[in-house]
Amino acid sequence: MQGGRCPECGLTPDGPGRIVLIDDGRPAEGFPDDPEERCSRCDHSLWCVIRLVYDGEGEGAIADA
Repeated sequence: MQGGRCPECGLTPDGPGRIVLIDDGRPAEGFPDDPEERCSRCDHSLWCVIRLVYDGEGEGAIADA
């Protein structure tokens, strides 16, 4: 690999996993069954889960990765 993409998962060693969102406590369509899943070849985390949390007034969001 040496700085390239893993031939199995297609991710780079220094980049995040595929980004998925949880908004209002409900996972978006296409959310993985196992968000902790790792590539069997390079052991890179396949998913980067971002939870959007809105303040009490609903006027903004705080991302919690």
